[in-house]
Amino acid sequence: MRDSEWQLLTTLPDLPSAHSLAQVLQGAGIAARVMSDAGVLGQAAPSRIYVEAAQLQQAQQYCAPGPCSEEELAALAAADDNAGPR
Repeated sequence: MRDSEWQLLTTLPDLPSAHSLAQVLQGAGIAARVMSDAGVLGQAAPSRIYVEAAQLQQAQQYCAPGPCSEEELAALAAADDNAGPR
């Protein structure tokens, strides 16, 4: 991942929340990637969400009004956990 292509959007406290937000962004047409130091999916380790540099402002605006509340992220993470392995 080259710095010129991807920019840090935000850091979330755990991997499931980060994956959920990335899925929401991707659903909105924003390319997103998750980077984490977590060894396993449920481990509470900070996880960073990167977006394509050209879409950083769009991603910031998308998340600014609050469509990514803690409750929504928790619900998405729970749904993702119930979906099983990919």
